[in-house]
Amino acid sequence: MNLRTILTFGVLVIVVVLTGEQLRELYDDTSLLRPYDYMEYWSAGRATLRGQNPYDGDVLYPLQQEMGTRYKDPVMMWNPPWTLPAAMIIGSLPWRMGQMIWFALNLVAVLVSAALLWRLSGGDRRLTWLSVVVASLFAPTTFLLLLGQISGFMLFGLVGFLWAVKSERFVLAGALAALTAIKPHLLVGFAIVLVLQSLRGNAVWKSVLSGGAVLVVFGLIPLAWNPAVWSLYREGTSVANTRSHPTLHNWEHPTLGYEIRQALPNHPFAAMFIPLAIAVPVVVGYWWLRRRDWNWLPELPRLILVSLLAAPYGAWGFDLVLLLVPVVQATTWLVADGRRLLWGVVGSVYLALNLLAISTITREGSMTNPWIVPVTFAGYLLVGWRTKISPPAQL
Repeated sequence: MNLRTILTFGVLVIVVVLTGEQLRELYDDTSLLRPYDYMEYWSAGRATLRGQNPYDGDVLYPLQQEMGTRYKDPVMMWNPPWTLPAAMIIGSLPWRMGQMIWFALNLVAVLVSAALLWRLSGGDRRLTWLSVVVASLFAPTTFLLLLGQISGFMLFGLVGFLWAVKSERFVLAGALAALTAIKPHLLVGFAIVLVLQSLRGNAVWKSVLSGGAVLVVFGLIPLAWNPAVWSLYREGTSVANTRSHPTLHNWEHPTLGYEIRQALPNHPFAAMFIPLAIAVPVVVGYWWLRRRDWNWLPELPRLILVSLLAAPYGAWGFDLVLLLVPVVQATTWLVADGRRLLWGVVGSVYLALNLLAISTITREGSMTNPWIVPVTFAGYLLVGWRTKISPPAQL
């Protein structure tokens, strides 16, 4: 063992010791990185393991009080029961330990997704670090991590799907695409095209079958602890007002559908689905015109943008981490274009807009920011128009 090896090993030991001490202090000081939305996943998982109703606020609130909740109402998990296995894993752990693991997994999912998407989009391998910087500066990434949400796994599912399709691993592609069903209302356009592509008789049908199988298996797992969990989910999400907790009907949503609902007499909840009802035939028609030469790489960002713009509810700040797909792809176009002035202008605007979004995090309703999706959509189209970069190989 030479001197360089000994010094390197010594430095690594020091780093591990110092990092471990910092992590211990973070673990003990619950005033730092407070649980917030993470509470819904841990408490729902813990309740399921106890055979209780994970969609009942009266069940979840006492568990969330153990975590030091500051809210007067329980934080509810409205994700379908096939999300519960992930919640049950962290729910089996002490809540603070589970929170640290949850934070780390979402962080890794976002950064790995950004780097992988950079490579898939034809970005210079030497500049892969730039995608990590872009992802780190993205305001929805901050929202996701600080609130302890789950959307990082959905982002990983989308990017992993792209990678698996390019590698012609269609069964794996479907399994990864199943992660997007954690919040199915956000990516309806993607789901529709995935099914339509499979009906054309190409290998994508394997993706749909494997993705469906994953959802079935994960949807059945919670039944071993609570056989009524699916009926409880339907009951918990179908009632406009309940005694134990507010529901989707009561919230202010940062969506176009919500604005339409508010503009109509009596504010009907169904009105929030009007943009989606318009978007579905548009997506189908768009796919039909391009079906013979469908290329997932340039088309997926467009499907994500349309889906989020037409989302009937949700689309909160932390969910918009999904926008990293068009954002990172547009960044590869800018780099390939090579005009430094354009880089500077777009980079400055990007930084300013994200700082503006992050500055709202301490305010009530900070997760709304309804301007993020349309502004990102406009920016994506503008960068594409200015750079006119051809898409890489067929996906």
